[in-house]
Amino acid sequence: MRNDRRTLLNVLTIVMLVATVCLVGFYGLVAFNVYNPFPPPTPLSLARLPEATETPTPGGPGSIPTWTPTHTPTMPPPTDTSTPTLTPSATPTFPPTATFPPTATPTPRVTRSPWPFTCEVELRRPEYDRWSGVAGHVQDLDGNPLPGYYVKTEGPVPNLPAVRAGEDARFNAIYGNEAAWEQVYNPSAYQAMEIRVQLFNDHPEPDGTYRAVSDVVVVRLGGYASGSLGYVICTLNWEDWR
Repeated sequence: MRNDRRTLLNVLTIVMLVATVCLVGFYGLVAFNVYNPFPPPTPLSLARLPEATETPTPGGPGSIPTWTPTHTPTMPPPTDTSTPTLTPSATPTFPPTATFPPTATPTPRVTRSPWPFTCEVELRRPEYDRWSGVAGHVQDLDGNPLPGYYVKTEGPVPNLPAVRAGEDARFNAIYGNEAAWEQVYNPSAYQAMEIRVQLFNDHPEPDGTYRAVSDVVVVRLGGYASGSLGYVICTLNWEDWR
């Protein structure tokens, strides 16, 4: 009976020793992460609600176009590796020779018209009481009188002869110019009418005719005191004309 008990104790001792060894080995595996029978739980992913996206309102700030500037790279200036060649400079003459007095270089003037002369008209009060007609003078670009040119007029009175600028000293005194002229159309009344005026050259062509040197100017008299004299000023356009 005692022997059986001793044998049972020995068996239990061996079983406990084997169980202890197994338990120690198990915890050793767990400690060195060789085997983990209890892995950490997988974290749950949280569901996110969809965020509302703001839709730009037509005509609001979201619809304003923007301009993105384009950067243009600046290239470094090329490096000149060539060696400049020195050029011998001229030796100045001393003392310099001055020209006295200095000669002024004339500035050419702009041509105002393809015609040699440009004629312009303004309405005035006649120099006589109750009178209708045309008058004027011929001048260069500086306002100096140019007598000798012929003025041909056409109006209500037909076939009036051409008048020569500056030829009548009385007209020169009345209009204050040495190249003045005058042509009367109604010597006793203010009359509304239309008169055509054109300037002709001061000397004839080889065939005996006189060449026109201005365009035709149309003078319209008003039939009242301050508008019964059409005063025509013909100005030379070309300084070197001849």
